Amino acid sequence: MADLAPMQTARTIIALEHDAQGVALRWDDGLRSRFHVLWLRDNCPCPQCRHPQALERTFMFIDHTAPSIRSATLRADEVLEIEFRAGDESHLSRYTKGWLRAHGYSENQTRDRPCTPQLWDAGIAYRLPCIDYTDYMQTNAGLRAWIEGARTQGIVLLRGVPQQPGQLLEVARRIGPVRASNFGEYYDVVSMPNPNASAYTSMGLELHTDLANWHAPPDFQLLFCLKSSVMGGESVFADGFRVAEDLRAADQEAFNLLSTHDIEYRFHDHTCDIRTSAPVIEVDREGRLTRIRFNNWLRGVMVGPEKLIEPMYKALATFWRMLRNPKYRLELRLEPGHLIAYNNNRVLHGRAPFDASSGERHLQGCYLNQEDVDSALRLLERQQA
Repeated sequence: MADLAPMQTARTIIALEHDAQGVALRWDDGLRSRFHVLWLRDNCPCPQCRHPQALERTFMFIDHTAPSIRSATLRADEVLEIEFRAGDESHLSRYTKGWLRAHGYSENQTRDRPCTPQLWDAGIAYRLPCIDYTDYMQTNAGLRAWIEGARTQGIVLLRGVPQQPGQLLEVARRIGPVRASNFGEYYDVVSMPNPNASAYTSMGLELHTDLANWHAPPDFQLLFCLKSSVMGGESVFADGFRVAEDLRAADQEAFNLLSTHDIEYRFHDHTCDIRTSAPVIEVDREGRLTRIRFNNWLRGVMVGPEKLIEPMYKALATFWRMLRNPKYRLELRLEPGHLIAYNNNRVLHGRAPFDASSGERHLQGCYLNQEDVDSALRLLERQQA
């Protein structure tokens, strides 16, 4: 897909080399970028190869003879101009330096990778990202600070949110559309006489991630405090990535078991029966953490080879005990007007028990997708460019 506006870079191309199979660029900061002929031809941004309005790719490389590069020149405005030859056909493509810099794929170059998480423990209480509601809603700087907190620390607090119906969704939609669940577009966290989930009681809640029983749990959770006059009910959070990394360092066997063997999770009531099986700890191909999935009251029957039942229980107990260690736990009392958001695939949350007869406790919650958080950041960067 082509871009709505030219990508910008302060870097300068200082050298160009090419042969029939590709182009090599050298930048003023020493970076070297190599682009293959097939990749360049496939990504031509001209109106013949991209729909002029939708900007989506219309060129189908499978229908064309493999190309070679006949010529490559760098114009005075640092636009790379390439003439391709494919049989009797020729085609002229142009690429801006900003686009080339942003999309380089050489080993020493990264593009649009997930940001590196800043792992934390109980000490985050002194540096928890906090943003004023008005700044968040009315300024790009406030919105960006929220996004950066959500992406890097995985947790961010809004203060001064008006205690009115609909404010939770207004805050969420500043980022993007709300992700609905079997609990609706949003849900009220209050003590109920006939609850269908532990959250709707006054009992304490162990650290957990929400909707662990879903194949793809929601990425971000928002909790908005409307009333908080009860005794107890303090919120608890822990960076699951920090705990998992410490587990990997201390007990590689437990980490491997929890990252390679599935556990079943299930939620069911009179309206739905949603279940899935997945590891407690998920990693990508390079071993980087991508998701923590842990929720004891949604945990189903342990299944698997007989020889792994006891080791799995031991590994899970080790991880669980670490979650209970005070050094990992952020404890805070959400006051009316506080809205805390956190990465549900990384940060576990819970609460202390409370006395429902001692006052009122009313929170509202909803979910957002990672894609919409990332999209909001890219839109801000596009405006700044």
